[in-house]
Amino acid sequence: MTSGGDRGLSGEQLKAGSLRDPLPIAALAFAAFGSLYMVVNAVTLIDQRRALGQPIAKWQAWVLEGTSFAAWLALLPFILMLAARLVSRPLPLTTLGHAAGCIVVSLVHTALMVGLRIAAYALAGDHYAPTERWSDRLFFEARKDLITYISILAVFLVARQLVAPRMAIRPSPTLEAPLIEVRDGSRVVMLQPDEIDWVSAAGNYVELHGLFGSELARRKLADMEAELAHHGFVRVHRSRIVRRTAIASTETKQSGDFEITLRSGAVINGSRRFRQNLLQDAFRG
Repeated sequence: MTSGGDRGLSGEQLKAGSLRDPLPIAALAFAAFGSLYMVVNAVTLIDQRRALGQPIAKWQAWVLEGTSFAAWLALLPFILMLAARLVSRPLPLTTLGHAAGCIVVSLVHTALMVGLRIAAYALAGDHYAPTERWSDRLFFEARKDLITYISILAVFLVARQLVAPRMAIRPSPTLEAPLIEVRDGSRVVMLQPDEIDWVSAAGNYVELHGLFGSELARRKLADMEAELAHHGFVRVHRSRIVRRTAIASTETKQSGDFEITLRSGAVINGSRRFRQNLLQDAFRG
């Protein structure tokens, strides 16, 4: 399940995991529609400049549009991973995170795009020199980049919704699984164990995460772990437990800690101290 020598998923499992993971689906969708958009923009630019009596070399039009798209493709993994990390966070934190992410992405996109254009023009024996000031350029690109950034987030959220029915369809058990009671004051929510992807400690509460969003319950994580252990939940951090069948992949860092990507697209951190729990559970299966 983990990176390097620990990636023990079979080909069928990897294929099934990809079909239920919104990240590669969103990436492929953006690449496909982005390619089409790039072609349309390049052809339109050539036609418009010809109509205005200011013709542009075809290679220049393709470089101008292609470098922007190439820069977006380079930034796409960062944007999607940020979206996956923030998808289950409170709305204010999600909004703040994406606002900061959009600013960083726009600055990097503009710098990378201009750098690629300078290199491409140099290879063609020409010189690329924008006439506008950098401040004007950044503001102009920021308006377009905001729309593209939001579009990528929208594609990710749509992909996440599309895979949700696949994740919800499970074989009917012979005996109905017991419901987990989530009580917070006078409010009670009943959840099936396989509806819960992971649980995190939150002070005197635990927070349950899944396709339903998140629910707070005034319970200890240790008690929750004991109740869910028979349903395939393992501790991966002193403040987190996760349902093993909700895991799409894991990646080990140099420190020995690891990142867990869930089939929902969410990404959570695991501690090397509890890494053996996943391995032991895999051997039992």
